[in-house]
Amino acid sequence: MDMRNTIIKKAGELFIEQGIRQVTMDSIARSMGISKRTIYENFKDKNDLLYNFLTDKLSKHKNNIIDIIANSDNVIEALFSFGEFNQRVMQKINPVFFDDIKKYHHSIFKNVIKNENFRNYEITYTILKRGVNEGTFRKEIDIDIANRFIHHIMDFFQILEDEKDFFDKCDHKRIWTSIHLPYLRGICTEKGQDIVEKFVQKYENSKKN
Repeated sequence: MDMRNTIIKKAGELFIEQGIRQVTMDSIARSMGISKRTIYENFKDKNDLLYNFLTDKLSKHKNNIIDIIANSDNVIEALFSFGEFNQRVMQKINPVFFDDIKKYHHSIFKNVIKNENFRNYEITYTILKRGVNEGTFRKEIDIDIANRFIHHIMDFFQILEDEKDFFDKCDHKRIWTSIHLPYLRGICTEKGQDIVEKFVQKYENSKKN
């Protein structure tokens, strides 16, 4: 791994653990045992470093999702595996990270996380198309509309985050049972609904053990 990628990796670890504001170029250099000058030889400033970390992270996240889909027996298994993977990823991130990026690095938040060019429209489209082909999702659904709606749901969570008093009470299970699961059941065929219920039961049993 070259120095540039090594810096991105270490800075990213610190951003995720401590939040962005807490991490300085000095603290990154100290943690790596290198000079601050070495960092500035590779990155213009902290914003540049953060931008490169996020784009690299999103690219790797996308590849992980593609692998999950490819290794799943059916689209329902892919969705449940994808959900569990995302949950594990989010549990490792200090919530301060998201607060910091919106408060102090809004341009990056807008240009990376909110930018449609970084949205995985092709992946969600592939999932919907595969579900229709498998007979899991209803063939009458308009895949383009359904795909766009999925991403508007993601935008809805950003709105909820701004309502901190309410959002703090919305754990993963409440969001899943109130939004994701009803929508999934709604676009499923009878065959798909049977598969969903099997995975729901499997998930609930795993939480009891």
